[in-house]
Amino acid sequence: MAMVGESDLATLAAYVPRVVDGDGAAWHELALQLEPLLIKLLRRSRTLGPLRHNVDDCRAVMISVLERLKRDDYRGLRLFPPWAAANPGKDFGDWLRIVTTNLARDHVSARLGHADDTDGTKRMLHTLASLLPGDDDRRLAFRPLMTHEQLARELLEYAERSLDPAQFQALRGWMDGASFAELAAELGLTTPRDADKLVRAGLARLRRQFGDHADD
Repeated sequence: MAMVGESDLATLAAYVPRVVDGDGAAWHELALQLEPLLIKLLRRSRTLGPLRHNVDDCRAVMISVLERLKRDDYRGLRLFPPWAAANPGKDFGDWLRIVTTNLARDHVSARLGHADDTDGTKRMLHTLASLLPGDDDRRLAFRPLMTHEQLARELLEYAERSLDPAQFQALRGWMDGASFAELAAELGLTTPRDADKLVRAGLARLRRQFGDHADD
């Protein structure tokens, strides 16, 4: 996703401590300033593909971003300070670009219109079992074939709730086809090996949660 407006986005970090401390007026001010800047990002978003030319699709993703930041007493917004602490040199604009890109991917997936899966939970467990390579370096080079969109969303929603933000961002980027070098650059890591370690740590945590039940 293009960097349009990120210098402006970065300055909005000043609102974060006010919002999470319960200043409702600060949230309204932040949302008001975010709306046009997010629309600018989305209008040039490669993630949205041709949908970026449709203002309704751009607005839908923008609204999803604001809802994600505000939901559950600003739980999403509260993730920014620890992310910033773990990623020196990165700012609020960088973080918002990642959040917006992730939700743009979700929007594109939802627009594909796949039918519901009545056995989604069990299929998610089997998919997780197939994802996790343990200590086999060769297997980590092969990403899961996430052809079932609802299953992929369930997997990622669980991972977002369970993993720390850096692990989740690395895992999601890896599943989307990013190389470890690309992930290291996006997440502000020192080397591609650091991105490799984050992906492995995320996968290992999911294995501990689901591994014993994947064959039920």
